[in-house]
Amino acid sequence: MARQQLPPQIKKIELERMDRGRPVVRYQLTVDAGVDPETGKRKQIRKRFATEADAREELAKVQNSVKAGTYVHNRNTTVADVIDGYIASKHALKPSTAAGYKVSLAPIREQLGEIPVQKLTRRDLDELIGKLRAGGTKTAAGNKRKRWEARTVNQMLTVFGAALESLVKEGVLVRNVAALIDKLPDERTESSTWSAEEVEQFLLESRDDPYLHAWYLALCGLRRGEICGLRWDGIDFDAETLTITTSRVTYGKTTSEGTTKSKRSTRTLPIPDDLAKQLRAARKRQAADRLLLGEAWTDSGYVIVDQSGAPLSPGAVSSRWVHAVKRAKVSTIRLHDARHTCATLMHLRGVPIAVIAAWLGHASAAFTLSRYAHSQDPAMVDAASLTPVVTIRDNSGSAGGS
Repeated sequence: MARQQLPPQIKKIELERMDRGRPVVRYQLTVDAGVDPETGKRKQIRKRFATEADAREELAKVQNSVKAGTYVHNRNTTVADVIDGYIASKHALKPSTAAGYKVSLAPIREQLGEIPVQKLTRRDLDELIGKLRAGGTKTAAGNKRKRWEARTVNQMLTVFGAALESLVKEGVLVRNVAALIDKLPDERTESSTWSAEEVEQFLLESRDDPYLHAWYLALCGLRRGEICGLRWDGIDFDAETLTITTSRVTYGKTTSEGTTKSKRSTRTLPIPDDLAKQLRAARKRQAADRLLLGEAWTDSGYVIVDQSGAPLSPGAVSSRWVHAVKRAKVSTIRLHDARHTCATLMHLRGVPIAVIAAWLGHASAAFTLSRYAHSQDPAMVDAASLTPVVTIRDNSGSAGGS
């Protein structure tokens, strides 16, 4: 059989070095690989192979990929470069969200950052997830990480997957390896909530607490950031409404103010009578403190401030909540669980779920029902009394049961 002629893209080359008295032969492939998406210039691949068969196989592979539009040019871009570039490109992110992205992606950057992104494999990510789930990985500062929960790992995969997907769309990557990994099952347990009796006990035992108005706001369903960001000019005592337009959040050692969590979170709520009473009392106390301190008073305009008028950080509010709960001798719940308590009690009192969602600032009533409206033991007892009793009869006609 006649020897097949080499295609023009493959050239046989004899090297200077010898092997067993004969020149070493290599097959050099030079093939057009389309246009570089970054430079806009035409790109060629030049590579040598030990055998003609290998060179032909690579030629066919490249030509088919270029024809299908799936060929990806080699890059030296590392995983760390991808992460840094992705975060820098998100100009619309709130500073707190950008900081959250950095925290989520930190393990990938630290453990896999030096790998060229085109060589990153699913196995690389799977092994990292295993380490995070086991606990004990080190931060860049050398501190030991706690075991990551499923939700935290899933957040990492979501953000990193978005970064890789942008490269796929640019033609820099063939596939998004993060998208190949199944998300971990949600491990979150149902939040703890107070009954109406516990809410009453807590508020009664906290009647002398200078931050009682903050606890009323929490139990009326406001987020911690919304409580900390609420200003007096957002409260209309004549119309009996409060308007939520800002949120104060802490990330790292920084506390900043920005917009609310979502468009639906910006909302105007009617003020319940008990809350209005506490807000008026707080405003009166602040006026007395302002008079007492004079120029030393900080006229911040916030509703939740310390005795000098300076706004409390979200962490400081949470800390005071913990002490207030202990003093009241009620079951321990987080400050955010006060928001869950509000939703649950409204739900148990028959408030439509769509109304509860609007009150809490949620875009979806389904989300409110699944995450914020919880059952409580007394309600289960009441439900049992309303359940129709089914009498089961055996074949003899007598009543029986199982």
